[in-house]
Amino acid sequence: MVSLLRFQTTLLTNGRATLSFTFKSTILNWKPLIPLNHSLFRFERKQLSSLSSSNMAQLINEAKAKDLIENVDTFLFDCDGVLWDGHGMIEGSLETLLKLKELGKKVFYVTNNSSKSRQHYLDRCKQLGFPAEKEEIVCTAYIAAAYLKKIQFEGTVYLIGKPDSLGEELSQVGIKYVGTGPDPLQGKLKDWLVMELDPEVKCVLVGFDPHISYMKIMKAATYLKNPNCLYLATNEDANLPAKGDVIVPGTGCMVVTVTHAAKRSPEIMGKPEAHMFEVLQQAHGLDPSRCLMVGDSLTTDMKFAKNCGMRSLLVLSGIATLEELNSKDAPSTPELYAPRLDELLKYI
Repeated sequence: MVSLLRFQTTLLTNGRATLSFTFKSTILNWKPLIPLNHSLFRFERKQLSSLSSSNMAQLINEAKAKDLIENVDTFLFDCDGVLWDGHGMIEGSLETLLKLKELGKKVFYVTNNSSKSRQHYLDRCKQLGFPAEKEEIVCTAYIAAAYLKKIQFEGTVYLIGKPDSLGEELSQVGIKYVGTGPDPLQGKLKDWLVMELDPEVKCVLVGFDPHISYMKIMKAATYLKNPNCLYLATNEDANLPAKGDVIVPGTGCMVVTVTHAAKRSPEIMGKPEAHMFEVLQQAHGLDPSRCLMVGDSLTTDMKFAKNCGMRSLLVLSGIATLEELNSKDAPSTPELYAPRLDELLKYI
């Protein structure tokens, strides 16, 4: 019979508690490790402090920057709010990126913005002086078209989006689309009930569309009444990273209206889902553990890094704020954070 039961709690590097049981017996000495919820036990104040800090983003410093340079081969940058914003280039971003290239690092531009094609982003990079090739740019318009091509889609796409971005990328892979441009409210309920739709439409694709309208939502939802009609969305960003007093609604505002009306959820092409990284990984053989995602959004960029197994750096020059980062309700926690990208430049 066991005469003594001793237990102790320890903190592991992943912040989980462990019970270590030791049975005092002449015939039994058993020490199982049982993962436990640390909230069930009382820890020393020092242990609680250690646990808290391990789950918090760390401000970048010289030692952490050195670690990145030694252990990261590939840097993935969100663009709007990281490299530039509505006012132009963000101070120090170009110099930081050029330094990384000088150190032999791979650089990719990864954006959820579906209002621009890869060619538009290439032109923007060249205009601001960022070194870029088309294959180094991944935008959601391109990913949506590549996805449809990969699954050998046949039919027409009903597109809520811009013809010079999503439309351009679809055309480049030979996919027909309809629905772009203004579609103002017409007729009344009796007219809507007999509205003719394109029988060739086999997919609804929702991206950023400044001409979003009641008619477009109605048509998209009606197409999606057919369970065999694909439903894709480029991203679900709530707003654009625009500084100032005005809130600029993002693609997510358009997606949610169609989703609610259709009572269906879309396949998301952009961040935080892994499609964008999978395309880069397949083309360039990337090891996610040696990749760093640099972004300005906790909801998309930092979740994207986590979903793909990458390291992460949040910059506070775009959407996210320090208050949001420190909130207990933060949607994700990056490994590192910095006020701006050029904070990294100070140490490399």
